[in-house]
Amino acid sequence: MPDIPTQKTGAVSPASALLVGFFFLNTFLLPGGLLYTTLLSPLFLFLILRRGQWKPLAWYLALSVPLAFYHLSRGAVLESFAKSYLLFSSVFLFVSWAFFFLQEHREALRWGFRQVAIYNTLFVGVALLALAIPGFGKLFWYYEPIHPAIPAFPRLKLLVYESSFYALQLAPVFLFYFLSFLFARGNRYLRETALLGGALLLSLSFGVLGGLALAILLVFFLHAFRLLRYKKVFFAAAYLCLAGGVGAFFLFQVFPFNPVAERVEFILAGHDSSANGRTWEAFLLAWGILGKTSYLLGAGLGQIKEVGHSLIVEYYNYEGEWAELARIPNAMAETLATFGIAGAAGRILVQAMLFVYTRVYVNYYRLALFFFVFLYQFTGSYLTNIYEYLIWVIVFLPVFPEFGRE
Repeated sequence: MPDIPTQKTGAVSPASALLVGFFFLNTFLLPGGLLYTTLLSPLFLFLILRRGQWKPLAWYLALSVPLAFYHLSRGAVLESFAKSYLLFSSVFLFVSWAFFFLQEHREALRWGFRQVAIYNTLFVGVALLALAIPGFGKLFWYYEPIHPAIPAFPRLKLLVYESSFYALQLAPVFLFYFLSFLFARGNRYLRETALLGGALLLSLSFGVLGGLALAILLVFFLHAFRLLRYKKVFFAAAYLCLAGGVGAFFLFQVFPFNPVAERVEFILAGHDSSANGRTWEAFLLAWGILGKTSYLLGAGLGQIKEVGHSLIVEYYNYEGEWAELARIPNAMAETLATFGIAGAAGRILVQAMLFVYTRVYVNYYRLALFFFVFLYQFTGSYLTNIYEYLIWVIVFLPVFPEFGRE
């Protein structure tokens, strides 16, 4: 890994190029589910072993190999299982390397967020220009309808799979600049906060936007007496409430026939297929898969599309190309289907233990990010999403001490 530059330079450094590739181009021109970091798994394994950090790998093998034998002995399809096991292992290797790297180079995260904020602004500008060029809009914008009854309209995704994936990547960066603005003097960081917030709004990812809003509100209510001592926090909260109220009035009263208002109404009525599919329906289908395999230990890696294919297709009445889809778009529900009740409970238990052990609650940023990613895993993402795991790594590392609770 190139050295992290500490000063501005005129040319793009190798580290900046790698970061841009990781954040903006990791899925570009690759089939769904595959990343360039996946292809680099042997390199991450080499870096981990060269530094003598083999214990996490030993624990991973000690837990995953017996579980693999169990699932295979219960009838798991070998080909699907092997592919998914390799993919899951690649995620483990990258996340392990990222943890060790950020543990030793914590300031690299601050520098990385700055680079993302700069290049994201540039790419969003290009994306806005692309809307005016026929044939180029779909390269940067997601045109899948958010509901069958709502006409498709562009949602920002840049060069990744979809809008929600892009918004998840951007969430920790936005949260960092938002809190930096609140705690800094004057209007410092206001520009970055506004630009990143605008990009998130253009993605129109309700899961990410709602998760961030709830996370910020939870931190505010838990530490209201401390935070309200800061005049800037008080006025920012007042202005946000006022802006939210005015925005809601225009969306739902002045211009009620718009995609945002229509989708909110569908969600509140329980008729939004995307929201339902990413939440309670995902758990319903996961439970159905457990009924065909094992409630305790699940179906095994790669078996959702084997065991759950007919269940998912029949539930949604899929036809044509849609009938080839067999996935659960919810990280916690997918964990439940893959590893059973033991796996889902273990996931939450590990998160709770690390929350206490690493004292997440003493840092406003880490606490808000914990609330966000904890909630989001119940409303989206997927089991091998390295960006979600990277957020967990940031949560459990002692980063950004300036946000420490007094």
